[in-house]
Amino acid sequence: MKQVIGITGGIASGKSNVCSVIKNEGYQIIDSDQISRDFSKKDYPIYNEIIKAFGEDYLDDNLEINRKKLAKLIFHNNEAKEKLNSITHPIIIEEIKKQIELATDNIVFVEIPLLYEAKLEYLCDKVICVFLNKKTQVARLMEREGIDEDYALEKIHSQMDLYLKKTKADYVIDSKGSFEETKNQVLEIIKKLKGV
Repeated sequence: MKQVIGITGGIASGKSNVCSVIKNEGYQIIDSDQISRDFSKKDYPIYNEIIKAFGEDYLDDNLEINRKKLAKLIFHNNEAKEKLNSITHPIIIEEIKKQIELATDNIVFVEIPLLYEAKLEYLCDKVICVFLNKKTQVARLMEREGIDEDYALEKIHSQMDLYLKKTKADYVIDSKGSFEETKNQVLEIIKKLKGV
């Protein structure tokens, strides 16, 4: 029986570290952001729909989607955000389902940062939330993206509160410590999933 395990969290909460441990253990991770990037490339389904909806202003010099420019637009414009989601979500969800279907492992991990926001829990048997207290999350985001505290907070607040995500999840990984501490929590959860 195949188990589908969702991985979610907040921006700069440590999902990449968690996923790297899971990959090193030999498990497949279906990455929703990667699917979005791949399917937004030239001649892919999302690409043409985005140009139709937002115009060629959102292309870069190589005629690829300028994801940064588009992200800036939808960050402050709910209508544009909903329009983009209505284009991208059905195609991405379809691809996630297809990849789950094709996966040969007993445990398949699916990384969906906005899993709860997009109401995609139904795709998963269990959910892991990668949690980080807000103070550390802000500091890591500021450092990672070279932005000030106000902008970091704005980005964090545009997602569902991590404390709420934590209460909804089946497993919680607190990533405030070292990589080693995060790794040990991940390995514990994998043991539980395997029924060891």
